[in-house]
Amino acid sequence: MALERRTFLVGALSAVSLATLSACTPPAPRPTATITPTELPPSPVPHPASFLRTSWANDPYALGSFSMTPVGATPADRATLRDTVGARVFFAGEATSSEFPGTLAGADASGVAVAARVEAVAQPDERIAVIGAGLAGARAARLLADAGFDIVVVEARDRVGGRIDTRDDDSWPFPVELGAASVTGSDLDEPLRTNDVGTISLEATSEVRTADGVVVPPSNVGPNSVTTAVEWARAQTTDSSLASALSASGAANVSTTPDAAGVSSAAELAHYLDTVIASEYGANSFRLSASWGLDRSGLADGERLVVGGLETVVSNALDDLDVLLSSTVIRIGYDDDGVSLRLGTGESLSVDRVIVTVPIGVLQAGTIEFAPPLPEAMTTSIESLGMGSLEQLWLRFDEPFWSTDATVLSVIDETSEIAEWINLLPATGQPILVGLTAADDVPVVLKQGDDELIAAALRSLVPFVDASLSTTTASPTPSLPPTPTLIP
Repeated sequence: MALERRTFLVGALSAVSLATLSACTPPAPRPTATITPTELPPSPVPHPASFLRTSWANDPYALGSFSMTPVGATPADRATLRDTVGARVFFAGEATSSEFPGTLAGADASGVAVAARVEAVAQPDERIAVIGAGLAGARAARLLADAGFDIVVVEARDRVGGRIDTRDDDSWPFPVELGAASVTGSDLDEPLRTNDVGTISLEATSEVRTADGVVVPPSNVGPNSVTTAVEWARAQTTDSSLASALSASGAANVSTTPDAAGVSSAAELAHYLDTVIASEYGANSFRLSASWGLDRSGLADGERLVVGGLETVVSNALDDLDVLLSSTVIRIGYDDDGVSLRLGTGESLSVDRVIVTVPIGVLQAGTIEFAPPLPEAMTTSIESLGMGSLEQLWLRFDEPFWSTDATVLSVIDETSEIAEWINLLPATGQPILVGLTAADDVPVVLKQGDDELIAAALRSLVPFVDASLSTTTASPTPSLPPTPTLIP
Protein backbone atom coordinates (compact mmCIF):
# COMPACT_ATOMS: atom_id res chain seq x y z
CA MET A 1 0.00 0.00 0.00
CA ALA A 2 2.85 2.37 0.79
CA LEU A 3 4.19 2.13 -2.76
CA GLU A 4 0.83 3.01 -4.28
CA ARG A 5 0.39 5.91 -1.87
CA ARG A 6 3.73 7.39 -2.88
CA THR A 7 2.87 6.85 -6.54
CA PHE A 8 -0.41 8.70 -6.05
CA LEU A 9 1.20 11.66 -4.31
CA VAL A 10 3.93 12.12 -6.88
CA GLY A 11 1.52 11.76 -9.79
CA ALA A 12 1.49 15.54 -10.29
CA LEU A 13 5.05 15.50 -11.68
CA SER A 14 5.11 17.30 -14.99
CA ALA A 15 6.04 15.64 -18.26
CA VAL A 16 9.11 17.85 -18.37
CA SER A 17 10.26 16.62 -14.99
CA LEU A 18 9.73 13.01 -16.03
CA ALA A 19 11.64 13.55 -19.24
CA THR A 20 14.51 15.09 -17.31
CA LEU A 21 14.59 12.17 -14.89
CA SER A 22 14.51 9.67 -17.74
CA ALA A 23 17.48 11.34 -19.40
CA CYS A 24 19.67 11.00 -16.33
CA THR A 25 22.33 8.32 -16.42
CA PRO A 26 22.81 6.57 -13.10
CA PRO A 27 26.36 6.72 -11.71
CA ALA A 28 28.52 3.61 -11.66
CA PRO A 29 27.95 1.54 -8.53
CA ARG A 30 30.43 1.97 -5.71
CA PRO A 31 31.25 -0.35 -2.83
CA THR A 32 29.14 0.36 0.23
CA ALA A 33 30.29 0.24 3.81
CA THR A 34 29.14 -2.57 6.05
CA ILE A 35 26.42 -1.34 8.38
CA THR A 36 26.40 -2.62 11.93
CA PRO A 37 22.82 -3.23 13.09
CA THR A 38 21.74 -0.94 15.90
CA GLU A 39 19.62 -2.37 18.67
CA LEU A 40 16.29 -0.58 18.90
CA PRO A 41 15.46 1.10 22.21
CA PRO A 42 12.82 -0.56 24.39
CA SER A 43 9.24 0.20 23.40
CA PRO A 44 7.25 2.35 25.85
CA VAL A 45 4.20 0.24 24.97
CA PRO A 46 3.73 -2.70 27.38
CA HIS A 47 3.37 -6.21 26.13
CA PRO A 48 -0.16 -7.53 25.65
CA ALA A 49 -1.49 -10.02 28.15
CA SER A 50 -3.47 -11.80 25.42
CA PHE A 51 -3.84 -11.57 21.68
CA LEU A 52 -5.80 -13.07 18.81
CA ARG A 53 -5.30 -12.58 15.08
CA THR A 54 -7.26 -13.48 11.97
CA SER A 55 -6.36 -14.88 8.58
CA TRP A 56 -9.50 -14.61 6.47
CA ALA A 57 -7.62 -14.06 3.21
CA ASN A 58 -5.93 -17.45 3.64
CA ASP A 59 -9.11 -19.23 4.67
CA PRO A 60 -10.14 -21.46 1.72
CA TYR A 61 -13.80 -21.18 2.72
CA ALA A 62 -13.76 -17.37 2.71
CA LEU A 63 -10.82 -16.08 0.61
CA GLY A 64 -11.37 -12.62 2.02
CA SER A 65 -13.46 -10.77 4.55
CA PHE A 66 -16.52 -9.41 2.74
CA SER A 67 -17.68 -8.47 -0.73
CA MET A 68 -16.79 -5.13 -2.30
CA THR A 69 -17.54 -3.35 -5.57
CA PRO A 70 -14.48 -2.93 -7.78
CA VAL A 71 -14.18 -0.90 -10.98
CA GLY A 72 -16.72 -2.10 -13.54
CA ALA A 73 -19.15 -3.67 -11.07
CA THR A 74 -22.52 -2.18 -10.15
CA PRO A 75 -25.41 -2.91 -7.76
CA ALA A 76 -27.05 -4.70 -10.68
CA ASP A 77 -24.48 -7.46 -10.31
CA ARG A 78 -25.71 -8.16 -6.78
CA ALA A 79 -29.29 -8.21 -8.06
CA THR A 80 -28.32 -10.71 -10.76
CA LEU A 81 -26.98 -13.05 -8.07
CA ARG A 82 -30.46 -13.13 -6.58
CA ASP A 83 -31.89 -14.67 -9.77
CA THR A 84 -33.15 -18.24 -9.54
CA VAL A 85 -31.39 -20.70 -11.84
CA GLY A 86 -33.72 -23.29 -13.35
CA ALA A 87 -36.06 -22.97 -10.36
CA ARG A 88 -33.53 -25.20 -8.59
CA VAL A 89 -30.48 -23.15 -7.59
CA PHE A 90 -30.76 -20.08 -5.35
CA PHE A 91 -28.05 -17.77 -4.02
CA ALA A 92 -27.91 -15.81 -0.76
CA GLY A 93 -25.32 -14.12 1.45
CA GLU A 94 -24.13 -10.57 2.01
CA ALA A 95 -22.77 -10.37 -1.56
CA THR A 96 -26.34 -10.61 -2.90
CA SER A 97 -27.52 -7.63 -0.85
CA SER A 98 -27.84 -4.37 -2.76
CA GLU A 99 -28.77 -2.36 0.34
CA PHE A 100 -26.35 -3.73 2.95
CA PRO A 101 -23.48 -5.50 1.18
CA GLY A 102 -20.63 -6.75 3.32
CA THR A 103 -22.62 -6.56 6.57
CA LEU A 104 -24.44 -8.79 9.04
CA ALA A 105 -27.67 -7.00 8.17
CA GLY A 106 -27.14 -7.82 4.51
CA ALA A 107 -26.48 -11.49 5.25
CA ASP A 108 -29.52 -11.78 7.50
CA ALA A 109 -31.83 -10.01 5.05
CA SER A 110 -30.63 -12.22 2.20
CA GLY A 111 -31.47 -15.33 4.22
CA VAL A 112 -35.00 -14.08 4.82
CA ALA A 113 -35.45 -13.13 1.15
CA VAL A 114 -34.14 -16.39 -0.29
CA ALA A 115 -36.37 -18.43 2.02
CA ALA A 116 -39.37 -16.55 0.63
CA ARG A 117 -38.25 -17.18 -2.97
CA VAL A 118 -37.83 -20.90 -2.33
CA GLU A 119 -41.15 -21.22 -0.53
CA ALA A 120 -42.89 -19.53 -3.47
CA VAL A 121 -41.88 -22.28 -5.93
CA ALA A 122 -41.31 -25.38 -3.79
CA GLN A 123 -43.85 -28.06 -3.01
CA PRO A 124 -44.70 -29.13 0.57
CA ASP A 125 -42.24 -31.58 2.17
CA GLU A 126 -39.53 -30.96 -0.46
CA ARG A 127 -35.94 -31.56 0.64
CA ILE A 128 -33.90 -28.37 0.49
CA ALA A 129 -30.12 -28.20 0.85
CA VAL A 130 -28.42 -25.09 2.21
CA ILE A 131 -24.72 -24.81 1.45
CA GLY A 132 -23.01 -22.78 4.14
CA ALA A 133 -23.84 -22.52 7.85
CA GLY A 134 -23.23 -18.79 8.20
CA LEU A 135 -25.84 -16.23 9.17
CA ALA A 136 -27.58 -16.20 5.76
CA GLY A 137 -27.70 -19.99 5.53
CA ALA A 138 -28.87 -20.44 9.12
CA ARG A 139 -31.61 -17.84 8.74
CA ALA A 140 -32.91 -19.41 5.51
CA ALA A 141 -32.70 -22.94 6.91
CA ARG A 142 -34.65 -22.04 10.05
CA LEU A 143 -37.43 -20.25 8.18
CA LEU A 144 -37.85 -23.08 5.67
CA ALA A 145 -37.77 -25.74 8.36
CA ASP A 146 -40.44 -23.90 10.29
CA ALA A 147 -42.48 -23.78 7.06
CA GLY A 148 -42.43 -27.57 6.92
CA PHE A 149 -39.62 -28.31 4.48
CA ASP A 150 -37.03 -31.04 5.01
CA ILE A 151 -33.71 -29.17 5.44
CA VAL A 152 -30.11 -30.34 5.27
CA VAL A 153 -27.27 -27.85 5.84
CA VAL A 154 -23.87 -28.64 4.35
CA GLU A 155 -20.91 -26.82 5.90
CA ALA A 156 -17.26 -27.11 4.86
CA ARG A 157 -15.89 -26.01 8.23
CA ASP A 158 -15.88 -28.08 11.39
CA ARG A 159 -18.06 -25.43 13.05
CA VAL A 160 -21.09 -23.31 12.22
CA GLY A 161 -20.99 -19.52 11.84
CA GLY A 162 -19.11 -19.00 8.60
CA ARG A 163 -17.48 -15.57 8.75
CA ILE A 164 -18.92 -15.17 12.24
CA ASP A 165 -16.22 -16.58 14.52
CA THR A 166 -16.81 -16.17 18.25
CA ARG A 167 -13.99 -17.00 20.67
CA ASP A 168 -14.86 -17.30 24.34
CA ASP A 169 -12.19 -18.16 26.90
CA ASP A 170 -10.88 -16.97 30.25
CA SER A 171 -8.22 -14.73 28.65
CA TRP A 172 -10.88 -12.23 27.59
CA PRO A 173 -13.56 -10.41 29.61
CA PHE A 174 -16.21 -11.07 26.96
CA PRO A 175 -16.54 -13.24 23.83
CA VAL A 176 -14.32 -11.94 21.04
CA GLU A 177 -15.77 -11.69 17.55
CA LEU A 178 -13.00 -12.38 15.04
CA GLY A 179 -15.27 -12.00 12.06
CA ALA A 180 -18.31 -9.81 11.64
CA ALA A 181 -18.74 -8.02 14.96
CA SER A 182 -20.83 -4.87 14.66
CA VAL A 183 -24.46 -4.04 13.93
CA THR A 184 -26.13 -0.79 12.95
CA GLY A 185 -29.79 0.07 13.20
CA SER A 186 -32.47 -2.32 14.38
CA ASP A 187 -32.42 -5.01 11.68
CA LEU A 188 -30.83 -7.64 13.93
CA ASP A 189 -32.45 -6.59 17.20
CA GLU A 190 -34.92 -9.47 17.22
CA PRO A 191 -32.45 -12.37 16.75
CA LEU A 192 -29.98 -10.73 19.16
CA ARG A 193 -32.63 -10.25 21.82
CA THR A 194 -34.10 -13.72 21.31
CA ASN A 195 -30.68 -15.31 21.77
CA ASP A 196 -29.64 -13.07 24.70
CA VAL A 197 -26.69 -11.66 22.75
CA GLY A 198 -25.53 -8.37 24.20
CA THR A 199 -24.13 -5.32 22.40
CA ILE A 200 -22.42 -2.10 23.45
CA SER A 201 -22.56 1.25 21.68
CA LEU A 202 -19.51 2.60 19.87
CA GLU A 203 -19.24 6.33 19.34
CA ALA A 204 -17.95 7.44 15.95
CA THR A 205 -15.05 9.50 17.30
CA SER A 206 -11.57 9.41 15.82
CA GLU A 207 -8.15 10.78 16.65
CA VAL A 208 -5.22 11.09 14.27
CA ARG A 209 -1.69 11.71 15.49
CA THR A 210 1.70 12.23 13.94
CA ALA A 211 4.51 9.77 14.59
CA ASP A 212 5.68 12.20 17.31
CA GLY A 213 2.36 11.94 19.13
CA VAL A 214 1.03 15.35 18.08
CA VAL A 215 -2.74 15.36 17.69
CA VAL A 216 -3.73 16.39 14.17
CA PRO A 217 -6.73 18.74 14.10
CA PRO A 218 -9.90 17.25 12.52
CA SER A 219 -9.97 17.69 8.77
CA ASN A 220 -12.56 17.30 6.03
CA VAL A 221 -9.97 17.15 3.24
CA GLY A 222 -10.33 13.40 2.75
CA PRO A 223 -14.15 13.15 2.89
CA ASN A 224 -14.64 16.26 0.75
CA SER A 225 -12.17 15.12 -1.90
CA VAL A 226 -13.76 11.69 -2.10
CA THR A 227 -17.26 13.19 -2.33
CA THR A 228 -16.14 15.41 -5.22
CA ALA A 229 -14.55 12.44 -6.99
CA VAL A 230 -17.66 10.27 -6.60
CA GLU A 231 -19.96 13.01 -7.91
CA TRP A 232 -17.67 13.49 -10.90
CA ALA A 233 -17.50 9.74 -11.58
CA ARG A 234 -21.26 9.26 -11.51
CA ALA A 235 -21.65 11.96 -14.17
CA GLN A 236 -19.40 10.04 -16.59
CA THR A 237 -20.46 7.42 -19.10
CA THR A 238 -17.94 4.82 -17.93
CA ASP A 239 -16.85 3.78 -14.47
CA SER A 240 -13.41 4.56 -13.10
CA SER A 241 -11.44 3.76 -9.99
CA LEU A 242 -11.63 6.09 -7.03
CA ALA A 243 -7.96 6.98 -7.54
CA SER A 244 -8.60 7.90 -11.18
CA ALA A 245 -11.67 9.92 -10.28
CA LEU A 246 -9.74 11.84 -7.62
CA SER A 247 -7.15 12.77 -10.21
CA ALA A 248 -9.45 13.47 -13.17
CA SER A 249 -11.93 15.52 -11.15
CA GLY A 250 -9.20 17.66 -9.63
CA ALA A 251 -10.21 16.55 -6.14
CA ALA A 252 -6.66 15.36 -5.50
CA ASN A 253 -5.20 18.78 -6.21
CA VAL A 254 -4.76 19.73 -2.59
CA SER A 255 -1.93 21.55 -0.88
CA THR A 256 1.35 19.75 -0.21
CA THR A 257 2.49 22.47 2.22
CA PRO A 258 2.73 21.22 5.81
CA ASP A 259 0.74 23.00 8.49
CA ALA A 260 1.86 23.80 12.04
CA ALA A 261 1.67 20.10 12.94
CA GLY A 262 3.84 19.22 9.94
CA VAL A 263 0.94 17.65 8.02
CA SER A 264 -0.17 18.72 4.56
CA SER A 265 -3.61 18.36 2.98
CA ALA A 266 -2.11 15.88 0.53
CA ALA A 267 -0.93 13.74 3.45
CA GLU A 268 -4.38 13.98 5.05
CA LEU A 269 -6.01 12.76 1.83
CA ALA A 270 -3.60 9.86 1.49
CA HIS A 271 -4.15 8.97 5.13
CA TYR A 272 -7.94 9.01 4.71
CA LEU A 273 -7.71 6.66 1.74
CA ASP A 274 -5.38 4.29 3.54
CA THR A 275 -7.35 4.17 6.78
CA VAL A 276 -11.06 4.99 6.57
CA ILE A 277 -11.59 3.88 2.96
CA ALA A 278 -9.28 0.85 3.01
CA SER A 279 -10.61 -0.45 6.34
CA GLU A 280 -14.23 0.00 5.35
CA TYR A 281 -13.97 -1.76 1.98
CA GLY A 282 -10.86 -3.90 2.28
CA ALA A 283 -9.52 -2.40 -0.94
CA ASN A 284 -7.38 0.51 -2.08
CA SER A 285 -8.53 3.48 -4.14
CA PHE A 286 -7.05 2.00 -7.32
CA ARG A 287 -9.38 -1.01 -7.08
CA LEU A 288 -12.61 0.52 -5.77
CA SER A 289 -15.29 1.71 -8.15
CA ALA A 290 -15.72 5.48 -7.81
CA SER A 291 -19.37 5.29 -8.89
CA TRP A 292 -20.56 2.34 -6.82
CA GLY A 293 -17.74 1.15 -4.57
CA LEU A 294 -18.43 3.37 -1.58
CA ASP A 295 -21.67 1.69 -0.58
CA ARG A 296 -21.14 1.65 3.19
CA SER A 297 -20.79 4.46 5.70
CA GLY A 298 -18.05 3.26 8.06
CA LEU A 299 -18.28 3.51 11.84
CA ALA A 300 -21.43 5.53 12.39
CA ASP A 301 -23.16 6.90 15.45
CA GLY A 302 -25.39 4.18 16.84
CA GLU A 303 -23.16 1.33 15.72
CA ARG A 304 -22.89 -1.44 18.30
CA LEU A 305 -20.24 -4.03 19.03
CA VAL A 306 -21.52 -7.53 19.73
CA VAL A 307 -20.06 -8.81 23.01
CA GLY A 308 -22.46 -11.60 23.91
CA GLY A 309 -21.44 -14.37 21.51
CA LEU A 310 -22.79 -13.75 18.00
CA GLU A 311 -22.25 -17.37 16.97
CA THR A 312 -25.12 -18.25 19.30
CA VAL A 313 -27.56 -16.67 16.83
CA VAL A 314 -26.41 -19.13 14.16
CA SER A 315 -26.12 -22.23 16.34
CA ASN A 316 -29.55 -21.72 17.88
CA ALA A 317 -31.14 -21.24 14.45
CA LEU A 318 -29.64 -24.54 13.34
CA ASP A 319 -30.62 -26.39 16.49
CA ASP A 320 -32.43 -29.70 15.70
CA LEU A 321 -31.66 -29.38 11.95
CA ASP A 322 -29.59 -31.84 9.93
CA VAL A 323 -26.15 -30.16 9.69
CA LEU A 324 -23.25 -31.89 7.92
CA LEU A 325 -19.99 -30.36 9.16
CA SER A 326 -16.58 -30.78 7.47
CA SER A 327 -18.41 -31.46 4.21
CA THR A 328 -17.27 -29.56 1.13
CA VAL A 329 -19.48 -29.39 -1.95
CA ILE A 330 -17.48 -29.73 -5.15
CA ARG A 331 -20.27 -30.12 -7.71
CA ILE A 332 -23.89 -29.00 -8.03
CA GLY A 333 -25.81 -30.75 -10.79
CA TYR A 334 -29.36 -29.63 -11.49
CA ASP A 335 -32.17 -30.32 -13.95
CA ASP A 336 -35.96 -30.37 -14.08
CA ASP A 337 -36.07 -33.32 -11.69
CA GLY A 338 -33.95 -31.93 -8.88
CA VAL A 339 -30.43 -31.27 -7.62
CA SER A 340 -27.48 -33.58 -7.01
CA LEU A 341 -24.64 -32.50 -4.72
CA ARG A 342 -21.26 -34.18 -4.86
CA LEU A 343 -19.16 -33.84 -1.73
CA GLY A 344 -15.40 -33.80 -1.44
CA THR A 345 -15.57 -37.20 0.24
CA GLY A 346 -17.01 -38.70 -2.94
CA GLU A 347 -20.49 -39.02 -1.49
CA SER A 348 -23.57 -37.67 -3.24
CA LEU A 349 -26.69 -36.03 -1.89
CA SER A 350 -29.98 -35.67 -3.76
CA VAL A 351 -32.36 -32.82 -2.96
CA ASP A 352 -35.14 -30.92 -4.67
CA ARG A 353 -33.54 -27.46 -4.48
CA VAL A 354 -30.36 -25.87 -3.18
CA ILE A 355 -29.47 -22.52 -1.61
CA VAL A 356 -25.82 -21.49 -2.07
CA THR A 357 -24.50 -19.03 0.52
CA VAL A 358 -20.73 -19.37 0.07
CA PRO A 359 -18.71 -16.09 -0.18
CA ILE A 360 -18.18 -14.48 -3.58
CA GLY A 361 -14.47 -15.27 -3.37
CA VAL A 362 -15.19 -18.99 -3.20
CA LEU A 363 -17.54 -18.77 -6.17
CA GLN A 364 -14.85 -16.94 -8.13
CA ALA A 365 -12.27 -19.58 -7.24
CA GLY A 366 -14.36 -22.18 -9.07
CA THR A 367 -14.09 -24.77 -6.32
CA ILE A 368 -17.77 -25.60 -6.90
CA GLU A 369 -18.64 -26.92 -10.36
CA PHE A 370 -22.13 -26.19 -11.67
CA ALA A 371 -23.62 -28.59 -14.19
CA PRO A 372 -24.92 -27.23 -16.42
CA PRO A 373 -22.83 -24.05 -16.05
CA LEU A 374 -24.54 -21.03 -14.57
CA PRO A 375 -26.09 -18.53 -17.02
CA GLU A 376 -23.57 -16.15 -18.56
CA ALA A 377 -25.12 -13.10 -16.89
CA MET A 378 -24.70 -14.67 -13.46
CA THR A 379 -21.14 -15.81 -14.18
CA THR A 380 -20.28 -12.29 -15.33
CA SER A 381 -21.71 -10.79 -12.15
CA ILE A 382 -19.78 -13.24 -9.97
CA GLU A 383 -16.55 -12.31 -11.72
CA SER A 384 -17.32 -8.58 -11.59
CA LEU A 385 -17.65 -8.34 -7.81
CA GLY A 386 -14.69 -8.63 -5.49
CA MET A 387 -13.63 -9.69 -2.01
CA GLY A 388 -12.21 -7.12 0.36
CA SER A 389 -9.29 -7.98 2.63
CA LEU A 390 -9.41 -6.93 6.27
CA GLU A 391 -7.61 -8.67 9.13
CA GLN A 392 -7.85 -8.06 12.87
CA LEU A 393 -5.32 -8.14 15.68
CA TRP A 394 -6.90 -8.10 19.13
CA LEU A 395 -4.63 -7.00 21.98
CA ARG A 396 -5.60 -7.06 25.66
CA PHE A 397 -3.37 -5.24 28.14
CA ASP A 398 -3.24 -5.51 31.91
CA GLU A 399 -3.52 -1.74 32.20
CA PRO A 400 -4.20 1.02 29.66
CA PHE A 401 -1.18 3.01 28.50
CA TRP A 402 -3.32 5.45 26.51
CA SER A 403 -5.73 8.09 27.79
CA THR A 404 -7.63 9.23 24.71
CA ASP A 405 -11.36 8.50 24.65
CA ALA A 406 -11.51 8.42 20.84
CA THR A 407 -12.84 5.17 19.39
CA VAL A 408 -10.77 5.07 16.19
CA LEU A 409 -7.04 5.78 16.44
CA SER A 410 -4.58 6.16 13.59
CA VAL A 411 -1.18 7.64 12.79
CA ILE A 412 -0.13 9.56 9.70
CA ASP A 413 2.69 7.15 8.99
CA GLU A 414 2.82 5.26 5.72
CA THR A 415 5.21 2.62 7.10
CA SER A 416 2.69 1.01 9.46
CA GLU A 417 0.68 -1.98 8.31
CA ILE A 418 -1.98 -1.32 10.96
CA ALA A 419 -4.40 1.07 9.27
CA GLU A 420 -6.50 1.86 12.35
CA TRP A 421 -6.96 0.87 15.97
CA ILE A 422 -10.40 0.45 17.52
CA ASN A 423 -10.23 1.58 21.14
CA LEU A 424 -12.65 -0.47 23.26
CA LEU A 425 -11.67 1.07 26.60
CA PRO A 426 -14.32 3.85 26.61
CA ALA A 427 -17.16 1.47 25.74
CA THR A 428 -16.18 -1.61 27.75
CA GLY A 429 -13.89 -0.35 30.50
CA GLN A 430 -11.39 -2.97 29.33
CA PRO A 431 -7.88 -2.09 28.00
CA ILE A 432 -8.43 -3.72 24.61
CA LEU A 433 -7.30 -2.44 21.22
CA VAL A 434 -8.26 -3.99 17.88
CA GLY A 435 -5.84 -3.35 15.03
CA LEU A 436 -7.17 -3.38 11.47
CA THR A 437 -4.96 -4.27 8.52
CA ALA A 438 -6.54 -3.69 5.13
CA ALA A 439 -6.11 -4.12 1.40
CA ASP A 440 -2.53 -4.38 0.11
CA ASP A 441 -1.03 -4.63 3.59
CA VAL A 442 -2.87 -7.89 4.30
CA PRO A 443 -0.47 -10.18 2.38
CA VAL A 444 2.44 -8.53 4.20
CA VAL A 445 0.94 -9.10 7.63
CA LEU A 446 -0.10 -12.68 6.91
CA LYS A 447 3.53 -13.54 6.17
CA GLN A 448 4.59 -12.24 9.58
CA GLY A 449 4.90 -14.51 12.56
CA ASP A 450 3.20 -13.59 15.81
CA ASP A 451 6.35 -12.06 17.34
CA GLU A 452 7.03 -9.89 14.30
CA LEU A 453 3.43 -8.74 13.91
CA ILE A 454 2.97 -7.82 17.56
CA ALA A 455 6.30 -6.00 17.71
CA ALA A 456 5.26 -3.93 14.67
CA ALA A 457 1.83 -3.30 16.19
CA LEU A 458 3.31 -2.04 19.45
CA ARG A 459 5.61 0.33 17.55
CA SER A 460 2.59 1.79 15.77
CA LEU A 461 0.97 2.54 19.14
CA VAL A 462 3.87 4.57 20.55
CA PRO A 463 2.31 7.94 19.52
CA PHE A 464 -0.64 7.22 21.85
CA VAL A 465 1.39 6.46 24.95
CA ASP A 466 0.50 8.58 27.96
CA ALA A 467 3.70 8.62 30.04
CA SER A 468 1.74 9.38 33.20
CA LEU A 469 0.06 5.97 32.93
CA SER A 470 3.22 3.95 32.34
CA THR A 471 3.79 1.42 35.10
CA THR A 472 5.40 -1.32 33.00
CA THR A 473 9.14 -1.85 32.67
CA ALA A 474 9.90 -1.81 28.96
CA SER A 475 11.73 -4.68 27.32
CA PRO A 476 13.32 -4.77 23.85
CA THR A 477 12.08 -8.30 23.29
CA PRO A 478 8.31 -8.95 23.26
CA SER A 479 7.14 -11.55 25.75
CA LEU A 480 4.15 -13.26 24.20
CA PRO A 481 1.44 -15.51 25.61
CA PRO A 482 2.49 -19.18 25.77
CA THR A 483 -0.06 -20.40 23.23
CA PRO A 484 -0.43 -17.84 20.42
CA THR A 485 -3.42 -18.53 18.20
CA LEU A 486 -3.73 -17.94 14.46
CA ILE A 487 -7.44 -17.82 13.65
CA PRO A 488 -8.61 -18.35 10.07
